[in-house]
Amino acid sequence: MQLQTGEWVILFSILAMVLFSVWEADKGKIALFEGRKSKIRVYQEAMLFMWLPTFLLLALLLFKSIDSKALGVSWQGTMANWVGIAVVCLVIGYFAYSLYSLYVSAEQRNAFRQALSDNYAWMIPYTRQELLWFTLGLSLSAGLCEELLFRAFLIGVLSEQLGTLPSLLLSSAAFGICHCYQGWKNIIRTALIGLLLGVVFIFTELLWVVVIIHTAVDAYGGLVGYMINKTEIDKPFKTTV
Repeated sequence: MQLQTGEWVILFSILAMVLFSVWEADKGKIALFEGRKSKIRVYQEAMLFMWLPTFLLLALLLFKSIDSKALGVSWQGTMANWVGIAVVCLVIGYFAYSLYSLYVSAEQRNAFRQALSDNYAWMIPYTRQELLWFTLGLSLSAGLCEELLFRAFLIGVLSEQLGTLPSLLLSSAAFGICHCYQGWKNIIRTALIGLLLGVVFIFTELLWVVVIIHTAVDAYGGLVGYMINKTEIDKPFKTTV
């Protein structure tokens, strides 16, 4: 591939993220269970892990070592852009309705509680402080950093060299492996989510669409988990719709 120096730097940084994720795997989870780390500390370390290569990408953008046009950060006013905005509104509307339904229905909360996988239940916030770190820290960082790296760069930039389909598959695979801390079985599930986000990015031609969707998905998961955990403690919600 004939990439610029800055582009090679980011590509190797993402590869390093993937390898480090495999190396770490369950270490954060084990450290949490053994009491060597708090849940907020795990959130903070995950944020640092994502922001280091992202800051490098932003620095290279600032010095014009990477073409910002390929990242899809600019609003073009095209039909695809407007479709992306409509998709964002639908996703946020659905999550808001779902959270309200869980708030008023013990039956739905119990159904979610039973479906919650042990592979990522350990990351769910229990306290209000953990919820703030999870939603405003971890979820927002994941939405911005991972979309810049995995969608905007691996698809937006590399597709010019590899083609759209190979860059989409590479992005999805790297995204899935970087989430191996959720359990190896969830790598495929996360890769499929990455594939869907990649398709949305390609179709809408706007990075902010997938950033908002990704952030909303992660924050929704944290809010659902917190709501379920709170009802186990003090049962503050209604028991019928």
